[in-house]
Amino acid sequence: MGEHDIQETAVPHGEKTMRDKGCDDAAEMFNGDLVVEYSAREETIVRWKLDLSLVPMMLISYLLSFVDKGILSTAAVYGLRDDLRLVGQQYSWSNSIFYFGFLIWQYPNSIFMQRLPIGRWIGSMVFLWGVCVAATAGVTNFATLAVARFFLGVFEASNNPVFTLLVSQYYTKQEHALRACLWWAGGPIAAFIGDGVSNGIGHFHGALSRWQYLYLIFGPITMAWGVFLFFAMPSSPMTAWFLTPRERQIAVVRVLQNHTGLKNRQYKKYQVIECFRDPQVLMLFSIVFLQCIPGGGLTAFNKIILTGLGYTSVESTVVAMPEHAIQLVSVVLAGGVCSYIGKGRCIAMILSNICVLVGSVLLYTLPAERKLSRLGAVYSLLTCTVSYIMCMSMIASNVAGFTKKMTASVMIFVGYCIGQIITPQFFISSEAPTYPTGFRAYFVTASMMIVIEAALMVYLINENRRRDKRSDATVIADEGNQHHILETDLMDLTDREQPNFRYSW
Repeated sequence: MGEHDIQETAVPHGEKTMRDKGCDDAAEMFNGDLVVEYSAREETIVRWKLDLSLVPMMLISYLLSFVDKGILSTAAVYGLRDDLRLVGQQYSWSNSIFYFGFLIWQYPNSIFMQRLPIGRWIGSMVFLWGVCVAATAGVTNFATLAVARFFLGVFEASNNPVFTLLVSQYYTKQEHALRACLWWAGGPIAAFIGDGVSNGIGHFHGALSRWQYLYLIFGPITMAWGVFLFFAMPSSPMTAWFLTPRERQIAVVRVLQNHTGLKNRQYKKYQVIECFRDPQVLMLFSIVFLQCIPGGGLTAFNKIILTGLGYTSVESTVVAMPEHAIQLVSVVLAGGVCSYIGKGRCIAMILSNICVLVGSVLLYTLPAERKLSRLGAVYSLLTCTVSYIMCMSMIASNVAGFTKKMTASVMIFVGYCIGQIITPQFFISSEAPTYPTGFRAYFVTASMMIVIEAALMVYLINENRRRDKRSDATVIADEGNQHHILETDLMDLTDREQPNFRYSW
C-alpha cells in the first residue's frame, strides 16, 4: 500500500485561504477532491487510540459532573435540609436553580467552544465547578446553597455540548451511538461510586455533618481532574497529541466522510435560521425536554423516593445500586446494538419509554404495602436516560454545518434545562412520600415521547427516501484502501445543502 502525502496548499499573498472562504479548519490539509489511501488495519489502530484516550477523558468528566450535581440527593437525607432549615419547596428550588445557571450559560458556552481550544475550555470549566462543589460544604442557609448551585450549573453547562461535539469530530456516524453511550456511562458508574462513598460516610461520625464530607471529598478530586484535562484534552483530530501525523490525516478523512464536517471558526447566521426551521431539531428538542421529567425527578428525588418506600437513609444508598446497573446496561446495550446495525436509535428510545410508562403507572397505582413491587417499578424508570443519550448521538450524526450543529446543541440543552427546572416542582412537599403528581407527570411525558419518537423515525426515513429519489449528485464510492473526500465535505455545508447526506435513525 502506497502512502499518500498531504501537503498544505501555498496561498499567494492577498488571496483568501480556505478558512477565509468559510471552509472547515481541516480544509487546508487538502487540495480539492482527494483520494487518501489507508488500510482497515490503520483505521482500526486510529479508532483504538481515540477510544483509549478520548473516551476515558469524557467518561471520567461526566462521572464527576454526575456525582457533583447528584450528591445533593444524598445530602438531603444526611441532614442538609435540617441543617440549612429548608422549608416548603426550597429543596426543590435548590435543584432547579442549578439549571438556571446551566441555561444562562448555554449561548456564551457555544461561542467560546467555537472560538477557543476545546481542551483548555473544558479543563477550566471542570476546575471551576470543582471549586463550587468544595464551597458547598460551607453553605449555611437556602440563599448560600442557591448561589453555590447556580454557579455549579454555569460551569457544568459546558460538559455535554463539548462531548457531543467531540463525538462528531472524532468518530464516524455508525460509531456515534456507542461512543456517546460510553461517555454517558460515567453517570451510572458515578452513582455506584457516589452511593458507595455515601454509604461509608453514613457510618462515620466526625466534627462536621455527614453531608459536608461528601462535598469536601469530591470537590478537590474534580479540581485536580480539571487541571489534567486542561493539558491533556486535544482540540481537534488535526492536533491530537496521541496520534502520529499520518494517523491525524486518517482521523480527519474518517470524519469528513460523515459529511458532517469538522470545526469551523466562522459564525454563519443562515445556519442558525435553518436550525430553527428544521423539524428534526425541533423534535429532538421536545424529546429531551420531556425526558427531563422522569430523568430530573430521579436525579433530585431518588433517595427521597426510596426512603418514602420505607428504607432508612443509609439503606437507600444500597437499594439504589441496582438502579445504576439498569441505567448502565440499558444505555450501553442500546448504543452497542445501534452502532452494530447502523440504525435503530428511535426504536431504542421508544422501547425505553415503554418501560418508563409501565413503571410510572405501577408506582401510581400500587398500594404502599407492596414495597418490593414498588421498588421494582422504580428500577424500571431508570431506562429513561436512553432517550436523552440517543438524542445527543443524533445531533452528532444528523446535523451538519458547524454553526448549525452548535445551535442545535444549544437548543437541545435549553430544552434540557427548562425540563430540569420545572421537574422538581412536580414533587410537591405536601405529597411526600408518595408524590402522586410526580408519577402522573412521568407516565404522561413517557406517552408523549413515544409518539414524538415514532414521528421522528418516520420523518427521517421518508427524508432519506426523498433524497434517494431526487438526488442527481455524483456519488463516489470508496474502493479498496482508497477513501474519497468530496469538495463539499470541506465547505462547512449543512445537511440540507448536501444532496449526498443521509440521516441516521
